[in-house]
Amino acid sequence: MTGQKQGLVDVAIIGAGPAGLTAAYLLSKKGYRVSVIEKDERYVGGISRTVEVDGYRFDIGGHRFFSKSKEVVDLWNEILPNDFIQRPRMSRIYYEGKFYSYPLRAFEALFNLGIVRSTLCMASYAKAKVFPNTKVRSFEDWTVNQFGHKLYSIFFKTYTEKVWGMPCDENVGRLGGAAHQSA
Repeated sequence: MTGQKQGLVDVAIIGAGPAGLTAAYLLSKKGYRVSVIEKDERYVGGISRTVEVDGYRFDIGGHRFFSKSKEVVDLWNEILPNDFIQRPRMSRIYYEGKFYSYPLRAFEALFNLGIVRSTLCMASYAKAKVFPNTKVRSFEDWTVNQFGHKLYSIFFKTYTEKVWGMPCDENVGRLGGAAHQSA
């Protein structure tokens, strides 16, 4: 820091997760003086990190990123030119002994769930589309609006609560508004 007071920054970013690190990178490229504040003394990456305990490595959160945005993919390639590995995307949900593609494929999900549950899912989906929640305040609200309450309760609720460690109706604060956007 030649010619500058040490500690003087233009932007302070709280959290060294993917969003915080990306913001710091892009702002510093534009000439801003940036400081990233992270409470974890050992790890960066937010919930997308790998931790080591007794010689074993554990992935915390997502380690696979997906975007349809060319700008986002180009940024990843710029930041990680030798470490960014592109793989075909395949996500599946294992539920009651059957695999379901994710994003959900309507006919596959309806076939696997059977006629009664499929009918309930379709009715729940129709209700969500006709009467959407206009005050989305949580991941639960957003997901119910997208898929209906029945599919939310079958596929999303328990998984999301396991990953985030809190009830879905409290996740909006931790998601930082991500429930209102799509990649």
